[in-house]
Amino acid sequence: MNTFKTLGLPEKRIEALTRQNITTPSDIQVQAYPTLSNQQDAWLSAPTGSGKTLAYLLPLLERIDSSSKDLQLAVLCPTQELAVQIHECILLLAKDYEPAIRSQLLIGNASVVRQKEKLKKKPHVIVGTIGRMLELNIQRKLKLHKCHMIVIDEADNMLADDNIGDVEAFLKTTPRDQRQVVFTSATDKGAAFETAQSIGTDVQWHAAQAQQVVPTIEHSFIEAPYHNKARALHQFIKTARPERAIAFVHRNESAEDLGADLERRHLRIAVLHAGLSKFERQTALEEFRSGKIKLLIASDVAARGLDIKGVTHIINVDLPSDSNDYLHRVGRTARMGESGHAISLASEDEMKLIRRYERDLKITVNEIRD
Repeated sequence: MNTFKTLGLPEKRIEALTRQNITTPSDIQVQAYPTLSNQQDAWLSAPTGSGKTLAYLLPLLERIDSSSKDLQLAVLCPTQELAVQIHECILLLAKDYEPAIRSQLLIGNASVVRQKEKLKKKPHVIVGTIGRMLELNIQRKLKLHKCHMIVIDEADNMLADDNIGDVEAFLKTTPRDQRQVVFTSATDKGAAFETAQSIGTDVQWHAAQAQQVVPTIEHSFIEAPYHNKARALHQFIKTARPERAIAFVHRNESAEDLGADLERRHLRIAVLHAGLSKFERQTALEEFRSGKIKLLIASDVAARGLDIKGVTHIINVDLPSDSNDYLHRVGRTARMGESGHAISLASEDEMKLIRRYERDLKITVNEIRD
């Protein structure tokens, strides 16, 4: 059996992980560690919750010279929430290095003046959204000429047509002959991998074992016309009283409309979508994580990469058209051997999607009747 010790992780780092109740490396961590330690470019494909962030942080942080004042590692993220999560993960690890590794969060909708001041402390690592990083680089406040390790998180999103220009602009400011580029994704190979191969050098492909349907998830559907889904969701929440539920929709506007409808029905909810300010998104997540709010209405884009513990119910208000997307959504419940529930509010036209999930994933989706 692989252990962190057999991978080559120093004992002090193993002790730090143990304090976080992380004692055994995940599949993607085992695959990635030797490749990244050898300074090779790589694509890491693994679902949310599989330890993908540590899969690149553990080997890359080992290569940082914390006695230097140089910026050495940049992690580019598609959303501010994901950047915050990764930054917090780095902070937990960084304090166990001697000297401690310095990390800085660089995201939009935050004070650029304060960020400029903090950059004077010479961070070894920066994590954030690419727009703010480019802004600071253009202003000559962020110097990337010695940044030789770059992680492009959620690369299937970051390398899409509307983002690739910014990614290429960022990479041009880094030392091409010396840099290592790591790409991560929760999805399988696609067009983005071809783009990654043109950016990186001999990009190694590592994929966690195919995500399986967690056997402790109970799959159900409620037949509900599209115009009646808010009422159906309200009725389900009142009846089932879930401890912690995420209801998924496709679009920002849908999240707002559904949230407003449920609030008119006197249901306490939080809304999370990409159109909100940083403060609004942070508040929504804090209220949900603390248990103050038991229902989070989330758009797919805003929820990318979010790993929230203790989710008991996943509710598909807008159903995914792809079975793998369904699997990815519902995988946010029933973590660590716990049980969970996946409920889809399906219109008559969407029943074909329910049958598709059953066929592709070999699951049974039972109807919940009034």
